[in-house]
Amino acid sequence: MTSRVLQWFVGSLRAAVIPLPQDRLRFHLTDRIRPEATFVRPMAGWLCSPAGKMKVCYGVDGHLGVLGVPMEQKLSVIMASDVVGYSRLMGIDERGTLSALKRHRQELLDVKIALHHGRIIKLIGDGMLTEFRTAEEAVLCAVDIQREMRMRNADVPPGRRIEFRIGINIGDILFEDDDVYGDGVNVASRIETIAKPGGIAVSASMRDTLGNRLNIGFEDAGEQALKNIERPLRIFNVILDDGETPQRERAPASASAAPSASIQNDQVVESNRTILYVSRFSNLSGDPDQEYFAAGIAEDVVAALSRFSRLNVIVQPPRLEPGRAGSTPYYILEGSIRRLGSRVRVNASLTNVLRENIWAEKYDFDLVDVFAIQDELAQSIPAALNVKIEEAERQRVLAKPATALRAYDLYLRGKHLQHSRRPEDAGIAKDMFLAAIADDPSYPRPYLGLAWLELVKLKWNESVDIDTALATAFTWASKALQLNPTESDAHHALGVIHLWRGEAERAIGCYDRARELAPYNCDLLAEYCDALGYLGRLEDAIRIGEMAVRLNPSRPDWYLWDIAASKYLSGDYLGALSLLEKMTEPGPAYRLLAATYAQLGRLEEARRAASELLKINPDFSIERYTSRAPYRDKALLARYVEGLRLAGLPE
Repeated sequence: MTSRVLQWFVGSLRAAVIPLPQDRLRFHLTDRIRPEATFVRPMAGWLCSPAGKMKVCYGVDGHLGVLGVPMEQKLSVIMASDVVGYSRLMGIDERGTLSALKRHRQELLDVKIALHHGRIIKLIGDGMLTEFRTAEEAVLCAVDIQREMRMRNADVPPGRRIEFRIGINIGDILFEDDDVYGDGVNVASRIETIAKPGGIAVSASMRDTLGNRLNIGFEDAGEQALKNIERPLRIFNVILDDGETPQRERAPASASAAPSASIQNDQVVESNRTILYVSRFSNLSGDPDQEYFAAGIAEDVVAALSRFSRLNVIVQPPRLEPGRAGSTPYYILEGSIRRLGSRVRVNASLTNVLRENIWAEKYDFDLVDVFAIQDELAQSIPAALNVKIEEAERQRVLAKPATALRAYDLYLRGKHLQHSRRPEDAGIAKDMFLAAIADDPSYPRPYLGLAWLELVKLKWNESVDIDTALATAFTWASKALQLNPTESDAHHALGVIHLWRGEAERAIGCYDRARELAPYNCDLLAEYCDALGYLGRLEDAIRIGEMAVRLNPSRPDWYLWDIAASKYLSGDYLGALSLLEKMTEPGPAYRLLAATYAQLGRLEEARRAASELLKINPDFSIERYTSRAPYRDKALLARYVEGLRLAGLPE
């Protein structure tokens, strides 16, 4: 039997070679695997070349193939991690240790690694090797993991805590036959062994690569002799808590901050990111089979929330007692699901440190497609929370005396003034942003506040020099991006700048990167709607703008303006008008309102809207608007100009 199978197998190697690079050849068999193929898979080694570079592949489509596997070498950032005292923990409680480790892996490590664009390349018992695209993302991921593990371990007896050691290095690595080798891996693994429990150690090459781009301190641990590494290497320990060491070297920028001890204590934690605890969603159905649904919702929401750079999301907090005024600020998301026949109700609520209600919502669905429900909630809940937390933080800051303001608070106060859209507030907002930078030059968001002050002038068609405004905005946005390469608002601002410079492809690239980093940022979606309108992609613009409105029911008026602009350009004047008439303070949108009324033949109302526009922008002229606005399709611009002229606005 075996001989007959082997004859069939060898005879089946009537393969066509697909053109590939010389070092990589793949052969596809013309025959589909037959039942006898179960005997073939163990024989794969018989066909290996002497160099061991050829092997038989059994594809998921049921075909056999022979694959040449070349050795791939590249420069990468590698994070090595493992559990401190794993054998001891297994000896104490094997089942409990495995369960806890699995939970940490699924709820924390996998989520943070994905959010920081990492890729697990090898699992080694209780440890793993992860590859990252940049040094910044590797360190930020490690910091997020270790800080959240502190909170998870707060109520766990010291002898039973799961703690990770993490070592990070940048160097050459080799991939061959589904394994990874090289100095980059070896050094990272050895550095990990000398990291403190719950700590992070990095190589000197990593420290040099990071420069001054992260708001993280480093302790110089000096040169260390590492096992099987030829020469001593200089090592730096990442400082996760300002109280860890009096001698530290600090590099500015964007790492997350979280309390280093139980939240019940009175220690004030200075942070430029808002802490959000996410509890498990309770299953109130009385049906244990619905637990997967509750867990799935929480995981999806956490993954989406973690994309917001202003939030430090911590999963499964310890029991949190209500704080008091002046306590370290944080927010708590809780939820529940209840299945009622063929219907599912999901409740979600947000409270603050004082356990005051900030937001609550219920969602009702027909139980047709569970995954569609999870996807909808993973969009709606994070979008709503982002808006509500930002507003709650803004109100908290406004209640503080000016003398108590620090960088984060100064930024929020400046942003509040910026949102007022009143010219007199813009100057005060600028002073707030500059004060925030003076207090903490490594905090990127005030630089973005300054960039947006310039960009808003262009959108409002104020009397400013366009080249100067764009150059100034570019300087501020680039500085923010240098401080934090994963700051979505920095990519967003650069997208607007490229749009107004007529660089459409670069603009879309920046917007896409911003959306990748913060897919449920409603302001970003609304601005993207505006950009797509200028570029003539009107259907896409309307769809994305309506998504922003759906995800943020308390949206500002300018969301409606952006959607209405694309409806106007597509010839849907009634649709545009229905949105514009919902705006409580049209402001600069009076120009679109005037053009819309005019196109509908309602000239008296058009002239009234034009008069309102000239009250707030007396220097407005059609010529100045057309010379600046970045319309890619001049026919669309001509349609807008036609309406402006019919409304009687000055040439």
